[in-house]
Parts: sequence; C-alpha cells; structure tokens
Amino acid sequence: MTLRLASFLILFWNSLAVSTALVIYHVYDGKDHFGESGFITLLSTFQLLAIAWLSDKIFQARTAQRKGSLWRNKSIVWQIISWGFVFLAADEFLSIHEVTDLFIHDIFNLQETGLTDRIDDLLVALYGVVGIGVLVAYRDELKPYKKVFPLFSYGFLLLFIMVGLDTLTNEKDLLKALLNSNQVDTIYTWLIHLEDSLKIFAEAYFMMAFYAILKQTKHIQAKLGRQQLASQL
Repeated sequence: MTLRLASFLILFWNSLAVSTALVIYHVYDGKDHFGESGFITLLSTFQLLAIAWLSDKIFQARTAQRKGSLWRNKSIVWQIISWGFVFLAADEFLSIHEVTDLFIHDIFNLQETGLTDRIDDLLVALYGVVGIGVLVAYRDELKPYKKVFPLFSYGFLLLFIMVGLDTLTNEKDLLKALLNSNQVDTIYTWLIHLEDSLKIFAEAYFMMAFYAILKQTKHIQAKLGRQQLASQL
C-alpha cells in the first residue's frame, strides 16, 4: 500500500469516527462515545497498538542484517518505542495515569484541589516530553528519515494542544472564571470532545510517520540485499 493511500485511509477512518461520535451525542442525544467506554477510546487503543506493531516491524527490518549486541545498536530505539506505545495503549484502556494521580494523592496525603487534580495531565505531558527525548537521544538513527519529521511535528503539536485542553477541562473552575456561567456546560462538553479528537488525530500522524519509516526501511534493506547478491555473483 502506498503512503498516500495509507495516509488517506488513516485520516478518513479517524474523521469518520469523530464525526459519528459527535452526531450520536450532539444530534441524537445518544451515548457519549468520547468517554472511557466509548468507541473513541477503543479506536485510540487500537491505533497505539498499531504504532507499537509498526515500530517493532521497523526494528526487525533494521536489525535483520546486523550482528553484535542489540543494546549497542542504535536500532534498539525502535524496540524501545514499540514497548512505549504498548504501555500507552494500556494506559489509554486502563486509565493508568488517572489511577497514578489518585495514588500520588494517597501517598503524599494531598488534599484534592483544582491544581493537584491536574497531576494526571502533567503525566500525559511527560509522556510527550519523554518521547521527544528518546527521538533526540537516538537522532542519528532517525537521520535517514528526515522526510517524515513533519508528520512527527504535527503529531506532537496536536498532542500538546490536547494536553492544554485536558488541563483546561479537568475541572470547570478555569472556564467559570473566564466565561459566562450559562455558557460553561456547553463549551466544556465541546472542549472535551475536541481534546479527544485531537488525541486520535495525533496518533494518526504518528501512525503515518511510522508506516512511512517502515516502507523506507524495507526499501533500503531490499536494495542492500540486491547489492550484496550482485557482489557475490
């Protein structure tokens, strides 16, 4: 499958999912599928697992013709990323960061306030910072894939906008301070839905990036294989 077609399909099913969820809730007054038991969460979990699978495939392709210790090989970054996205999928499905928030409150005997209740938002932002840190640390491994960098940039941009919206909508206190009280509930709901929409579109851009890297890696490995075969003839 070409990158253009894959990108179209990824963006199409995300757009379809978001539109369907919005119509069900806002037009037909149905279930809020942006909630934890809705299909948007299931889609997000699936996409995170798909990214983990793609990264694992990149790792396998990058190490297929290499010898020596894997831990001394910079290609190990793809395996690290794969494990990271498996954790993110588990977090998405099980709300690990929210449970961690409650655990921190219990451990340090913190009284829940509008500020401390946003610890889980800080944890999500930390995931993004760690992700950028890993990419920077292994930047030499990523140099052959410079054409994909814009996709990563769009993904991280949407991620951090999502974190900002998540912080804003964690409680209604900030909205009440900024808006007319009659508008708060409506805007609050729309912002929550926008936040979750940005989340899955961020994942979509990451998925496109890893798919592009996998295709390029396979192309490079196939070319090297042909060159080695030609040299032996």
